[in-house]
Amino acid sequence: MSFSCRTFVAQRAVVAWVLLAIPAAPAALAAQAQAPATLTLAEAIGLARRNNPTYLTDLTRSVSADWAVRESYGALLPGASLSSSLSWQQAGTQRFGIFTGSDLGLATSTDYYSSSYSVNLSYRLSGAQLLAPGRDKTARRATEADMDAAGTRLEQSVTQGYLAVLRARDGVALARQELQRADENLKLAQARVAVGSAIPLDARQAEVERGRAQVQLLQAENDVQIQRVRLAETLGVRLEPSVELTTTFSVGEVPWDLETLIAAALESHPQIRAARATVAANHTSVRMARTAYLPSLSLSAGFSGFARQAGNENFLIAQAQGQLANQRQDCELFNAISAGIANPLPNRPANCAAYVLTPDAEARIRDSNNVFPFDFSREPWSLSLTFSLPVFQGFGRERQIEEARVQEKTAEYRLRAQELSLRTLVETGYLNVATMRQTVDLESRNQALAEDQLRLARERYRVGAAAFLELQDAETIKARADRAYLDAVYNFHASLADLQAAVGRPLRETGTR
Repeated sequence: MSFSCRTFVAQRAVVAWVLLAIPAAPAALAAQAQAPATLTLAEAIGLARRNNPTYLTDLTRSVSADWAVRESYGALLPGASLSSSLSWQQAGTQRFGIFTGSDLGLATSTDYYSSSYSVNLSYRLSGAQLLAPGRDKTARRATEADMDAAGTRLEQSVTQGYLAVLRARDGVALARQELQRADENLKLAQARVAVGSAIPLDARQAEVERGRAQVQLLQAENDVQIQRVRLAETLGVRLEPSVELTTTFSVGEVPWDLETLIAAALESHPQIRAARATVAANHTSVRMARTAYLPSLSLSAGFSGFARQAGNENFLIAQAQGQLANQRQDCELFNAISAGIANPLPNRPANCAAYVLTPDAEARIRDSNNVFPFDFSREPWSLSLTFSLPVFQGFGRERQIEEARVQEKTAEYRLRAQELSLRTLVETGYLNVATMRQTVDLESRNQALAEDQLRLARERYRVGAAAFLELQDAETIKARADRAYLDAVYNFHASLADLQAAVGRPLRETGTR
């Protein structure tokens, strides 16, 4: 067996790609994606970044963060609204409470068509609006750091799954070696029984050991398939049994200094950067809460138009004729009164024949009625400026400020807790890697000693100097030593992956044996 290493370089997924990739490759299609014929660790991480649904869900959070920043800047710009309406009123008598339109002289004998529009501009400025962009940009940095942390966790998960498949695959190789040795021991025992130098029980025991080796091989092959399925779940794609994992890992020295690793983790780990950005955002939130004591300025302006058209023009003409008839009657009445008194009224008698609806006036009535829906009558501009200074609001501002301070302190405490936790993770990870490195050396020596012991026990049994039980014990010790060495090697790589995740960056470019 050989264990060599190729280190991966983490590549951060671009949010724009996520927006294009998610609609084109939904979960149903991503589950049907095929992995290539060979798969390196770097390729596996790339597949997971493109297809792992949990990771892609984390990436979509940046969209909301980006739009929050745009919204905060948009709040500094004036607002505008445009409204328009169309209405129709059927001819008839309306009711206003206990009165009818007839009682109020508002009865209509024709239907009406109405339309209107309104344009409004508004602008409001406050201290909270001025501070909101800085807070939202800081919150976006926290979200981006969370996305980096999600990528680090994904890489660790993929690496551990990749190592699990390789460990299971090498376990199959060990099981086959044990089965091969069991076959050799069976042949050796049968040969000695055949010549009468061993009892038949030796052959029976050898057959039992061979059966156990076959069971172990079957379980090892099943474990490979299980680990492949689990790795495929992490990658978010199908992983066929024919796919070959080509990246190999080698055991190297541990050249890193513990304090240097801790300093690097506290400086650049995504979770720490996210926590610090959250503290900064909460600090800005406190400042925003304090702006509730400052005045605000509001400005609004607008204009509108209205159009109303009768459905029956003859009704308007008849209405105009009725009004002129009333005026003519009044004119004749005042002429008669003026003629019957000693001192006639001024400008009397008047020409009452002038109160007649002429064809030109009738045409003007018809033209003025033809306004629906877009011949609006423009109404004047309106402009208002409001300066507001809050005086007392029932301690609502004080409560908001204290809540913002509590959130700020909570974020600081969480940052401190994450720093302590990260320091613990780095230190324990470093100690585990160093211990596993020494364990590999010890298990390698134990493996060599077990190999020598097995070779000696086989020769002793071959010449009749030892019983088959001694050969069985040596075989068991050799199998345990092989598996202990395999576990030590992959425990080293798993511990190294955990240490890299704790530090937040790769620790080596190449592995050394």
